[in-house]
Amino acid sequence: MKFLFVVFVAFSLIAGNLLAQDSKSPEAGNAYNKGNNLVKQQKYSEALDQYQEAVKADPQFQQAFYMMGYTYKKLGKPNEAINAFRKAIEIDPKFEKAYIALGNLYLAQESFNDALNSYNAVLAMNENSAKANYGVGKAYFQQKKYSQAISYLRKATELNPKYDLAFNILGISLQEVNKLSEAAEAFTKAVKTARKKSLRGKYYFRLGNTYLKLKKWNDAEKAFTNAVKLSRSQNIVGGSNFGLGEVYKNKGQTQKAIKYYEKAARARAWKAPSEYEIDLLKNPDKYIN
Repeated sequence: MKFLFVVFVAFSLIAGNLLAQDSKSPEAGNAYNKGNNLVKQQKYSEALDQYQEAVKADPQFQQAFYMMGYTYKKLGKPNEAINAFRKAIEIDPKFEKAYIALGNLYLAQESFNDALNSYNAVLAMNENSAKANYGVGKAYFQQKKYSQAISYLRKATELNPKYDLAFNILGISLQEVNKLSEAAEAFTKAVKTARKKSLRGKYYFRLGNTYLKLKKWNDAEKAFTNAVKLSRSQNIVGGSNFGLGEVYKNKGQTQKAIKYYEKAARARAWKAPSEYEIDLLKNPDKYIN
């Protein structure tokens, strides 16, 4: 109960500060605070009604427009969210969070120029924004401009050494330009900084594949084993078992390799390649020209 009381007090203080700083209207502030409480309960439609009341009472309440954009996004209405974030920026041209949120929406729509413009607007004000650097890097990554992506993603991880999402995309980008040792280092840091088990499983899988390319069989074995333990994704578990099959095949442990290929074959995406590898190991004469 003490913890809940502290959280409630902290939230109340934050809401009070936002009201004092961002709105001169008590009616707007009250509606805004109600909206925030509804967002905490994931009641986004009801929250949206409150934010609309807030901006009706105070048309210059940029924080209410920002939260309106947030709720539209949660409700699966990206175009309305974009308009709300743009209105928040129109009121406050230095509203970094709104630029980042706008950039993220444009990026999801693959409107890369608009996304880059949003993130670069933040960097023009604050070159040390980890999120803006990550956004630019991700935009270049999605366009397969890996060399350009790498510099921004590196900067994001320097500014925020616990940015697992940035380490992950950095690792993939480094793989694409064949900098495998650096990719392995990036994935290792992604593993160490990720909070969710499922993400650690995904990063271990990518780390294992990088070690396979480097022919570091023992390191690959450890990474894939951890991926299987941590992930609930059938695709990642299947891929990791396939990777273990590759490890043991290259170590000359044929029966162990077959065992893991058989496990991998249980996943639909890995069934065909696994069955091919099993047949190759069991019937090598079939594949001799």
